[in-house]
Amino acid sequence: MWRPIPWFRNMSFKRKLFVYSLVISLLPVILTGTVLAHMAAKAIQDEVNQNHQIILQEMQRQVDSFWAGLDKASIQLANHRALEQAVQLGPSGKYLDEMLELADTIQKQRSVSDFQYDVSVIFLKFGKVYSSKHGFIELNEFAYRNVIDRIPPHFRSEIVAPDTYPGQDELLYLRPVPIFSDMQGSGILVLHIQKDKLADFAAHVPLGGNRKLYVFDEKGVVLISRAPEEIGTRPALITGGLPRYYTSEPAETDIGGEKYQLTVRQSDYTRWTHVAITPMKELTRQADRIQVTTVGIVLLLTAFWVLIARFGSTRMYGPVQHLLQRLLPPSRAGTGNEWHALDAYVTGMLQTNEQLRRQLNEQSPYLKETIVHQLLRGEMNSNEAERVRQTFGFQLQGSRYAVCLIDIDDYARFQQLYQDKDRSLIMFALRKMTEEVFEERFSCASGITMPGQMALIIGLEKGDAALENLLLTAQKFLDTSAKYFQFTVTIACSHPVLTYRDINDAYREARDLLGYRLLYGPGKLLTPQQVVPAENQLASDIIKREKLIVTAVMQGKADEGAELLRVWVQDMPQFVQHFHAALGLFAHLIGELVLYMQELELAPHEVFGEDPYKRLYEMTTMNEVAEWLAGTVFPSIAERLELAHTGKQQRMAADVIRFIHNHFDTDLSLQQLADQLHISPSQLSRMFKEETGTNFIDYLIRFRMDKAKEWLAHTEMPIKDIAERLSYTSVQNFTRVFKQYEQLPPGEYRKRFRGD
Repeated sequence: MWRPIPWFRNMSFKRKLFVYSLVISLLPVILTGTVLAHMAAKAIQDEVNQNHQIILQEMQRQVDSFWAGLDKASIQLANHRALEQAVQLGPSGKYLDEMLELADTIQKQRSVSDFQYDVSVIFLKFGKVYSSKHGFIELNEFAYRNVIDRIPPHFRSEIVAPDTYPGQDELLYLRPVPIFSDMQGSGILVLHIQKDKLADFAAHVPLGGNRKLYVFDEKGVVLISRAPEEIGTRPALITGGLPRYYTSEPAETDIGGEKYQLTVRQSDYTRWTHVAITPMKELTRQADRIQVTTVGIVLLLTAFWVLIARFGSTRMYGPVQHLLQRLLPPSRAGTGNEWHALDAYVTGMLQTNEQLRRQLNEQSPYLKETIVHQLLRGEMNSNEAERVRQTFGFQLQGSRYAVCLIDIDDYARFQQLYQDKDRSLIMFALRKMTEEVFEERFSCASGITMPGQMALIIGLEKGDAALENLLLTAQKFLDTSAKYFQFTVTIACSHPVLTYRDINDAYREARDLLGYRLLYGPGKLLTPQQVVPAENQLASDIIKREKLIVTAVMQGKADEGAELLRVWVQDMPQFVQHFHAALGLFAHLIGELVLYMQELELAPHEVFGEDPYKRLYEMTTMNEVAEWLAGTVFPSIAERLELAHTGKQQRMAADVIRFIHNHFDTDLSLQQLADQLHISPSQLSRMFKEETGTNFIDYLIRFRMDKAKEWLAHTEMPIKDIAERLSYTSVQNFTRVFKQYEQLPPGEYRKRFRGD
């Protein structure tokens, strides 16, 4: 058994403390410094490898996000009704609205994207291309016609790396339109991403030093690099193939006679390979610097701990001994373990204080809201409420409690108005305004119960005056919020309850009150006294009125039906109490209309859409339903009834209009149309004037001027080419006619439309 040597055993405690402190302090420093000096090279390599992994992970995240966004944008566009309809109908003047909707759809999709790209839609059946940069062009003029010719007949999506084909300096992403067709698609959607946009991904990643970063596709082609000129190439790095580097450890490779450390990461989402490389000479230089620094730190720490040990044993021992006597029992204060005991005591105290402080800071913002949620769910009894009051100081002043729900009326529109971050800020502002308005008169606590909805538990005193003040305050909040926000809210206030346990019942009552928003409209204060009249059964009078509405509409009298509907809706609150009953009446009305239309062999889906009942149940007020029926459905039914009785003269006028829309860019004449329809020119002119209210030549010129405005506004086509395509003999004639109709020359019209 080891025993201390006599001279050490006879030392004073302060000297023992000095020796112990010096040995204990120096040994770890010297050993650690020696090990670090030998491990410097490996340490820097591990750090570089970790940095590579972080860089590659960040790059992979950005690329995957970019590709997911690109994939999503292509699917949304290729699957959009406007694109499917446009590629099937073709780019002609006959379908001007469809082509404008095509351009508008593409522009909207590009405007909401986080990255920039151009879009081309190829009309395979018509040999045309619509480009977001060039407008409508011939397929033969399309820059990537050779790429399109090499696409398989049936494909789901296709990626073409830059420089795959001559003259192709962009990454192309192709999808068929329609996207889910088993047959040959009617068109192809092409997204163009320029090289400099791809290079931005690498440019925004902080590499440091002379490091390089690449992203390769499955064929070994560079898709992303800091240097745009490297994108689309096959560098010497992958001559032997990248799979041999697919390990968690870095590898060494030789590029152009220079050694590099290389780290490879493959994306599970895109199957692309991300590569980061660092010159070995840079690694060696940093390792040498770390070795020198480590040795210097060891020397400094050695000198520092010698001073600390000397100072601690001579100057600090007296105060520490006094402190030990006060903090520790006498049995431990006089032993040789005072330092360890003091260290353990102080460390434990600091850890406990830090833990308590951290828990308090973390929970304090959510504590009050958590208690509110427990009260709303009925999870807190009187004893638990008393414990919360004593522990956290949470107490609502008053002898009874009411629950008010503040709910955004049209949450779908609210989501469209504000982005995710902005919605959080708006909800925070709405909550602060709620607390400021109600806390002026009441003790209250708030909590977010669901997106777009907030609950307020309010303490009330006895008497009707307190309840009246609550309703006045709620109305004041509605007026204030209407001034500062672009949306409306509905407030539902429950009956007062006596205990914390009953707050759950008040909350459920307030939720039920929100169901009456359809009858009373948005932006209202809903109370039990307002929405609980005596319930009556549906009177036969309201059913009779429904029959009158259906009869008027099916006779083509849309205005009369709209007036009957207005009175019907106005009197409906006398017969129905809840919005479910109101929706049932509207659904029955729609069912009657659909039945009559089917008997007359009219197509209901052309009026209502695929699912009229789904659209009905998405609406939030009776006025909104009435406006939809009177403003859209009734006129549409009347129009289809009128078209069902269209005579020969109307059909002939429609044929003339259709022929004009298809042949406006030719030398079209009335005689040519008369010969086509086997009728005299004078008779055709008279019939056309009676049906359209305008002469044939005026209609033709007006249509040509509309096409000219479209080309001037949405394309870069020269005015000379526009005049030639509209069959004018000279630019002067075209300019004269255009100015006569639009009150300004073509060039000035283009400038004003684009805001130049």
